[in-house]
Order: sequence, then structure tokens, then C-alpha cells
Amino acid sequence: MSNRPFRFVHASDFHLERPLMGVADVPDHLRDAFIDAPYTAAKKLFDVALAEDADFVVLSGNLLDPHRTGPRGPLFLVEQFRRLAEREIPVYWAGGSSDPPESWPAVFELPKNVHVFTRGRVEDFAILQDDVPIARLSGVSNDTQRPLRPNDFSPDPTGLFSIAAAHGDADPSVISSRGLSYWALGGRHDRSTPHSGPQMIHYCGSPQGRRPEESGPHGCTLVQVDEQRQARTVLIPTDAARWLNERIVVDDSHSREDLQSQMDARIETLLEAAPGVLLLISWTVAGHGPLIAPLRRGALAEPLLVGLRARFGAEGRTSLAWSVSLDVELSETLPPEWYEQETIRGDFLRAVRQLQMNPSEPIALESYLSEAHRAGTLGTEATALSKTARDRLLREVASLGVDLLSGEEGPA
Repeated sequence: MSNRPFRFVHASDFHLERPLMGVADVPDHLRDAFIDAPYTAAKKLFDVALAEDADFVVLSGNLLDPHRTGPRGPLFLVEQFRRLAEREIPVYWAGGSSDPPESWPAVFELPKNVHVFTRGRVEDFAILQDDVPIARLSGVSNDTQRPLRPNDFSPDPTGLFSIAAAHGDADPSVISSRGLSYWALGGRHDRSTPHSGPQMIHYCGSPQGRRPEESGPHGCTLVQVDEQRQARTVLIPTDAARWLNERIVVDDSHSREDLQSQMDARIETLLEAAPGVLLLISWTVAGHGPLIAPLRRGALAEPLLVGLRARFGAEGRTSLAWSVSLDVELSETLPPEWYEQETIRGDFLRAVRQLQMNPSEPIALESYLSEAHRAGTLGTEATALSKTARDRLLREVASLGVDLLSGEEGPA
């Protein structure tokens, strides 16, 4: 048994067929970046494997849907696999739900350094370094007819560092009980480690976030195994575009110019920390003071966004930051005395409070929809609000009502 140190790259969920989404109006000069981001990020992770002189690469599924990428997707992957083949770096690919082995177009021949695991049956490989076994890799491609089955995997009987490669979810307690050293899993777009220690379970996430909810750095995982068979994981960012959620707090002393300066300074810092990465920023302004009401109503939010986009997102800049949206953080509470006032505003707030205090009471949003909309997806959404969505909706309703009904009584 060898105790040689080694390293490998773990990556998954390229989704080459999916461009960036979640931006209502993408400017013309950013359209190509939105479309190409998944490819740019995937190329970067292959660059990482070469730069780090990885012993091998593990791919845990959902790299592409070849029917939706057309020839571009398979051609791209073959080109990247050949780059690794020139350095004799093997690739082990456990297919996911969108890239089962049979979906690969036969016309695009995979290089000999690439092994695609069969579907539904675990295969084992000895990983060699100078013809000496250093690890055992077991893998399986996703079977849509049944979930991931941890009991199909077993550790190497001679004590080699044992790796499982698969796409899907399973109970971490069951997975960790199998005794394998590292579970290289795919199926989650955000990086996570449900279990660490001698039996590590790791989702490397997607190399590129697709929408505002997938915020923060995305990339691949470099796994370094030392002589004591201890694994250390390092996130290597590869994203071409990065979604960020930034929160700014204001108070009575803040002017529009103060807010603008604060946002400008934040963008400068973010650009400096992520050179060469397109930043896609969703802003939230919290706090209180004279800026809150005009921000919420849009009178101030829109010109602020236009200015940010002109200064930091204009065509020709070497470092780009596009401000996607600007929202006001909704207050959890309004002044208690407003609910007791004998005014239209007071009547309105009491009606909203009644709905907030009785979660089972229907809001009847569907009554405001046309018959065609009630029969479609919008009607379903209106009648099946989650508790979180219902609470937020009612807070938005209360804030909007206060804006419209306050008049001379004072803004929110």
C-alpha cells in the first residue's frame, strides 16, 4: 500500500446548455458574456487541472445536455479532454441526469484518457502514480429510475485512499458509514461539505453561478491528499461572472450623494478583489431615514441604478460591474400607533395584520386575475404561496399601502 501524496480536481454541474439568467434587461455588450460564461468557467477549471499538475480529474455529472448545446458542447469538452490527454491526466466522468452515457453523440469520439462510468452499476479503478497504486476510485452514472445507493460502494480492502464519484443525494449518515475516504458528488450548484473528517462528503458545486440566488464565488475543488491519507479541499474560483448580494444601511443623516458614494466605494473594492470577473450585483438598502420611501417607490432607485451602470458597467471598461437591481429591505414592523388610528391607513393596516395573524386565512389573490390567468401557472402560484412568500407579500402590501395612504400623515 502506498502513502504517496497526490492531488486531483473535482468538478461537476457545468450545465453548458444554460446561459446566465435572472436579469430582465441584459445590455447588448454583455449578451455574449451571459451566453459564454458556462464555457469560460469550464475552460478555467481545466486550466486549473493543468496548472496544478493534477494526477486525475473527477467529474460528477450534469456537464451538458448535448441535445440543447448542439455540436458546440461536445466539441468543447473533447478539446478540453485532449488538453489533459497531452499531459497524461486521466478523467473519470460519472454522468448525471442530463448527461447519461448514452446521450453522448457517437460522432464525437472521446479521447482515451476519459472514462465514462456505466449507469446503475459501480465500476472500480486503481489510480496509479509511476505504476504504483495510490488510490481506488469507484464510480457510477446516475440512474433516473433509482436514487444514489451508497451501499453499492465499498472501501479498498488493502487500505488505499478510496474515492466514490456519483451524481445525486443520499443520507450523509448512510454515506459516511460506508468507510470511503472521499465522496465526490454532483447535483448541487452551491459548494457544500455535508460531512468532513476521515469520510468526507463533498459537493463541489457548479463552476459558474447561473442566477442571482447562486451568489458568491463558484469554481472547482482541488483535493490534496497527504501521506497520512488526510484530504484537504480548496475552492479554486473559475466563474466568469459572479452574482453578489450587497447590503447598504442608511439612517437619517444619509443624503442621496452619501448613498451613491458608499455604493461606488463598495463596487471599487469588489472589483479589486475579483479582477477579470464580471460582477452582477443585487443591492439591498436597509435602515431608516428620508431615503427609504423614495427608494421603495422607485423615484430614487432607478436613477441610482442608471448611474451605477454608466460608471461601472459601460462597454469598454476592463473591469465590469453591472448593478442588476436595487431593493429596499422590508421592515418587519411599522409604528404600533398607526394600527390604532381611525384613518383609512389605520383600517388598511388592521386588515393586513388580520391576515398576518391568521396564516390559514386565504388572501384570495386569484380573484384579481383574469379567467385565463387563473387557469394557468399564475393562478397556481397565487393559490399556493409558501409561508415565507406569504409573509413577504403581506409586508410588501403593508409598505405599499402606507406609501399610498399616508398623505400628510407622514411617510413610512
